[in-house]
Amino acid sequence: MKTINNYHHISVKEVLSNLKASHSGLSKKEISLRLGKFGFNKLPEEAKLSALSLFLNQFKNPLIYILFVALIISFATKHFVDAWIILAVILVSGVVGFLQEHKANEALSRLKQMVKYKAEVIRDGKEMIVAQENIVPGDIIILSPGDKVPADARLIETHDLEVIESALTGESMSINKNIDTLPQNTAMADRINMVYLGTVISRGKAKAIVTATGSQTEIGHIATLVKETEEGETPLQKQLVRFGKTIGVILVVLNVFIFSLGILTGKPLLEMFMTSVAVVVAAVPEGLLPAMTVILAIGMQRLAKQKGLVRKMIAAETLGSVSVICSDKTGTLTQGEMRVTEIITETTKLSHDGNKFSETIQPDGEASHIIALKIGLLCNNAIIENPEDELHKWTIVGSPTEKALLLAGRAAGLKKEELEKEEPRIAEIPFDSEYKFMATRHKIKALRGKKYAVYAKGAPEKLLPLISFVDIEGKKEALTENRRTEIQKQYEELTSTGLRVIAVAYKLEENDVEFTKENLNNLVFVGLVALKDPLRPEAKDTIKLCQSAGIRPVVITGDHRLTTTAIVRELGLKVTSENVLEGTDLDNLSDEELQKLVHRITIFARVEPKHKIRIVAALQANGEVVAMTGDGVNDAPALKKADIGIAVGSGTDVAKETADLVLLDDNFKTIVEAVRTGRGTFDNVRKVILYLLANSFNEVVLVSAAIVLLLPLPLLPVQILWIKIIEDSIPSMALAFESVNKNVMKRPPRGSKEQILNPNLKRLLALFIIISTLSLFAIFYYFWKTTGDIDYARTIAFVGLGVASRFYIFSVRGLTDSIFTYNPFQNRLVNLSTIFGIAMILVAIYVPFFNGILHTVPLGLKEWIVLGSYAMFSIIVYEIGKMFFIAKKAK
Repeated sequence: MKTINNYHHISVKEVLSNLKASHSGLSKKEISLRLGKFGFNKLPEEAKLSALSLFLNQFKNPLIYILFVALIISFATKHFVDAWIILAVILVSGVVGFLQEHKANEALSRLKQMVKYKAEVIRDGKEMIVAQENIVPGDIIILSPGDKVPADARLIETHDLEVIESALTGESMSINKNIDTLPQNTAMADRINMVYLGTVISRGKAKAIVTATGSQTEIGHIATLVKETEEGETPLQKQLVRFGKTIGVILVVLNVFIFSLGILTGKPLLEMFMTSVAVVVAAVPEGLLPAMTVILAIGMQRLAKQKGLVRKMIAAETLGSVSVICSDKTGTLTQGEMRVTEIITETTKLSHDGNKFSETIQPDGEASHIIALKIGLLCNNAIIENPEDELHKWTIVGSPTEKALLLAGRAAGLKKEELEKEEPRIAEIPFDSEYKFMATRHKIKALRGKKYAVYAKGAPEKLLPLISFVDIEGKKEALTENRRTEIQKQYEELTSTGLRVIAVAYKLEENDVEFTKENLNNLVFVGLVALKDPLRPEAKDTIKLCQSAGIRPVVITGDHRLTTTAIVRELGLKVTSENVLEGTDLDNLSDEELQKLVHRITIFARVEPKHKIRIVAALQANGEVVAMTGDGVNDAPALKKADIGIAVGSGTDVAKETADLVLLDDNFKTIVEAVRTGRGTFDNVRKVILYLLANSFNEVVLVSAAIVLLLPLPLLPVQILWIKIIEDSIPSMALAFESVNKNVMKRPPRGSKEQILNPNLKRLLALFIIISTLSLFAIFYYFWKTTGDIDYARTIAFVGLGVASRFYIFSVRGLTDSIFTYNPFQNRLVNLSTIFGIAMILVAIYVPFFNGILHTVPLGLKEWIVLGSYAMFSIIVYEIGKMFFIAKKAK
């Protein structure tokens, strides 16, 4: 058996010979041999990470590396309590991240296992049902309406066959198929004598011989391309790497500076070593790691409530930085199903929104639009499998056009089954891609002396030559040449807007004559029926909201230029020829040329999977953070290449397994909610970092200032660790539960290279640290000088740091908003953490046991008034910083 790739180019006889098969199918022995040679009919999958590997992946984080260094130092210096707490922080963060990602992956696996496909085959001359994975090259498969094609195959027998190939090509229109031999250079999308794995039979029946299975199928090639596509780091991952490196450098410099200065000023070696270690450990924001893990986990849970399954925890934040959404058209922006949009007769123009008509219709009578709807129902082979169910639960098997006509007739109050009882079908001329129309002959009650009716529907350019009359509200008049020209012009205008148009006609006959397409003439033209794949109800508002949030929508589709342009204009986007690029144009552009053009292109039409990856790469090269949405196999490589891949729940398994986010409800609006949640998630990351760095560097600056001025240390190592472990960790976790700011979608997306702390936030943080720390240092110095009691003065500094952090956390909650524009006490967990923190401070200074351990002394009312004032002052300083560095810039 030879392996060839041009089965469309050779005859059925040659295909059977090449594959060593026959019309009676393969034998059981041959099936077993071919399964051994070609393997199971399964798509290639990436090796799934084991539970251990998934767990270890949680520790690939620069912050973890810094914590490991602090852990080693803590064990080496016998600070065992601190060491065990740091180890617990590392492990808890890893476990939370592992559980969230493992849960999402398991949910996707369950979705996949819910559907097991089977196929009808001929083996040993008998028809039988087998599991799809057991199909082999050379198998004879039988295809019926509603079937998913189980493998790539060459058609050997067809009966009115139509196939929907949107999963592979992105086009929602059904394709007419036959067994004719084609030229060798015929493009895959135009090989009408082939059927492909994953596509759907919408109409007719066929037999085909399997030519390729598994990874050798067209979809298999795409799945292989997905595996080979490299997955880049998300913006947050890149920012965390830079942030971790910056913190690491600062810690090394601080450690060397403090230790060296202490030794030069005559302080004992052991004391300075312990102090420098304590300061370094204090500067490590270990609370950030568990807080960030919780923030991302909460983001995942919030999206799950909105029917969005996040497969990778980091994606919950990355969604917030998206600046371009590359969306497939079919099934994403549109509903993926054809619907009647207009019925145009000689006297009436009736609009239909996909659910109801623009005016009330009386189903009885001889109005032309009623006759048009009746023809659409009677000249129709679509079948409702469950007519007893409610309309929205119907399962309709048939071509997209016939399904649309059936639903339009139902919306007008007409029932196909009742009409067929009144006018039973006695003959049919099935649709053929050559003559492009379908006609049926019915027996009717005597009407104007006639006993038979012929109904026809099809391409206007094919039916018009067969038409001699025009229907005007049930009356037949001769069709003039002027009117024929007007109908042709009307048809061309409708198709130029991206609509699919068919003509409907009838003919009444007295005698039962032979019913063939050659005898079909003197028809009566009733009208034109325009159809389209309608927008999802929420798509238009979603696009507007994306634009208001500074996100640029780009449509990437395998569909035609005109059809896509019409859809995009209906969405409210302005599109000219300069904003449209086709796949053939892309082939003639280098990567550098595409990178220069991509910023002004809104529509990429007639593209292939390889083009989609190039488009995403060009956008990313321009600094864009790209989200790619799609549902078909053809979208999968670009979904992986994009910063965020988004698959709809009804899409293919390949797309869902590749995506970072799966829309379980197929609702495009969920993407906007995901972006909103992502932006809120990043805001919370920033809040936690600001809060923890303010606390950490307050301590660092306080100790460093004392060493530089040759003064006693304002804080002892044990006091620093108490503040870090007891006081800071719980409030930072509480900030992880902050709700999303109501104005978050009014901001432009942050740049892909923007740091976690942008220059304005850094200035705010520096101002706060310098002023608040120097103020506390002055208070410490005053009480030490006036009393000479160093434990007393250190207790003042210790309590000042603890209380102030309990106060200014309410300013941090607003991030960049003034505290007067929101309710500072809205987060109940922050309130409880504040109460707990103050309670722990009271324990530290009023419980004798802790006085001995922490070297603290009880304080009186006077000291508490001073420290309370300092805490309020810290809020004022933070709010002044917001006003100068944030609000002023925004204005």
